[in-house]
Amino acid sequence: MSQQQQQQQQQPMEQPTAPTLQLIPPTWEEQLLILIAGLQQVATLLQQNRGARVEVVKLPLFSGKIEEVSMFINVACLYLSMKMTGESEATKIVWVLL
Repeated sequence: MSQQQQQQQQQPMEQPTAPTLQLIPPTWEEQLLILIAGLQQVATLLQQNRGARVEVVKLPLFSGKIEEVSMFINVACLYLSMKMTGESEATKIVWVLL
């Protein structure tokens, strides 16, 4: 094998470079149109879900175990904020205790 062939084998082959894409940033008008389209989608979803009821996990009985305290408090707070918004504080406290 000639010296030139040996040098060619030792040199790594050059990888072809991919063409780079130059993205043109959207104008403020295009950004506004994108924002309006997104808001229209949100409005459509809100109209479709109007009157939909969200089910909340019922409060489990608290066993007294320290490792269950955090979960019990989180579930109780979630339930109270979603299902008992019009109730007095006393009613909420009694509900948690029962």
